[in-house]
Formats: sequence, C-alpha cells, structure tokens
Amino acid sequence: MRPRPGAPWPTATTRPVVLLGWPARHSLSPVLHNAAFREQGLDLVYLALPVVADDLLGVVAALGAVGAVGANVTVPHKLAVRAACDVLTEEAELIGAVNTLVWGTDGLIGDNTDAVGLADAVLADGAAERGQPWTVLGTGGSARAVAVAAGRLGCPLTVVGRRHDAAEDLAELARKAGAPTASAVDVGDEEATAAAVAGARTVLNATPLGMEGEVLPGSFHTLVPGQDAYDLVYGAPTPFLTAAHDAGAGAHHGLGMLVGQAAASYRRWTGQDAPVAVMSAAATAALIPHA
Repeated sequence: MRPRPGAPWPTATTRPVVLLGWPARHSLSPVLHNAAFREQGLDLVYLALPVVADDLLGVVAALGAVGAVGANVTVPHKLAVRAACDVLTEEAELIGAVNTLVWGTDGLIGDNTDAVGLADAVLADGAAERGQPWTVLGTGGSARAVAVAAGRLGCPLTVVGRRHDAAEDLAELARKAGAPTASAVDVGDEEATAAAVAGARTVLNATPLGMEGEVLPGSFHTLVPGQDAYDLVYGAPTPFLTAAHDAGAGAHHGLGMLVGQAAASYRRWTGQDAPVAVMSAAATAALIPHA
C-alpha cells in the first residue's frame, strides 16, 4: 500500500509500471494510471520510457530484473515485444500483438486489451454501430486490434495499407473474429481507396500519422455527414478529424479507447477494477490546455 496521505511518494518500496514506445513522452497513460493508483492507495508509479527498437528486448529484461509489475506497449513495438514473452494470452495470440505485459509466477505474460477498449469506445462515443461497415488505414499492431474489434461487432471491414499482404492478413483476422466480409486495398490504388472510404459508416486511422500534423491519403479527408472518423491518435484534433468535422461528419479521437484499454490493463496488474471515472477525468483535464 502507498504511504498515508501527505507522506512522501514514491518511496523506496514503490514498484514501477511503464509505457514502452517510440515516441512515448506525449502519452497520457502516466496521468490516468497514476491518478488511479493514488485513488486506490497502491504503492505503484507509472512512467513513460521512450525505447528504440534495438533496445526493446534488453529494456524488457531489465524491467523484469528490477521488479516491475507490468508495462504497456505502444507503437512501434506491439509486434516485436512478443519475442520477450514467456506466455501469450488467447487475446494476444488472436490479435498477434501485445500491448500489456505482466510479470508473474509464470514469467512474462503478454496480453492485448486494445480490441476490447476500442469496441467499447466506438459504441459509447456513437462512432459506430453493430453490423455497419468500417474502413481502416494501417496494418500494424493497432490495426490488428481494429480488425478484431470490427469482427466482434459484426462489421464488414476494408483494410487499406501500403503492404497488400499485410492488409490481406488483417482482413483474414477480421473474418476469423466474426466480420461477415473483409477485404484489402492497396493505399496506392486511389480509386479503390476512395470507394472503401465512401462506402464505410466508420473510417479509422490506426497509424501514427497526425501526431505531428500529417495528413492521411486524400480520400480519408473526404468524409460526409452520416459517416464517422475515428482516430486512434488522441489529443489535439488531427487533420483527419478536422476535415471530418468541417464536412459535417462525426469526429472522434482515441481517448475513449485509451481509457478502455488502460482499465483492462490495470485489472491485469493489480487484480482490482480500475476507477474508470477517475482515469477519464484525469486524462480529460490534462488535454484541456491542448484543446
């Protein structure tokens, strides 16, 4: 347990939970998790650790050696970190990516809470409806979670990516998770990409593009009323979301998904239900200066 209110914290007994990514310093995960730890009086502290790809496995091994409780994993490491895990949960096996690490008696366990967090968030935000078609840009670890979430909601999915084989793999994953249909489109095929975007109820960006103000391929900026843009990037509106909003389409950033997946990770580390309202309020307050 954390020391009594008002006592110094963290202390020599405080154990770390970390975020592994590149970049990582922009993340709100420390804000929401530390708020939750304080709320429940847990002697844990959450830190963001920027880690380049070549150092990833060494850093994970070092964290285990110093008694870390767990970690979140974000881009671009969700696929590579599987090699460090002793055990993968069924969810991590299905998605083929890991966003949550837990050190336990069975060694290092790799899990994935992204698909659960996303499915809950898009329904709560009104960004999607069960059975209505999705189009997603991206083929990385986050896009794999999108494919599983789409399948579980019974949504037809089109995957748009630079590597057609990777996009086909995600389409197959969506079908395996329950999507009635799923297909792949090469992002270089402008006509097919435009058709995929135009035919979707929900259009998602599962790439890091937009974090630094980058635009997406042109068709992704042509949404119309009746469609919803969902960007897994959260914080200041990206060009993708700004274009959707200006055109009268729905525009949603990924804060709801962040909180949803964080709550599931928190449960894995602590064995307790997360104080979701506290986490959400802390993250929202941290975003206000950037709104």
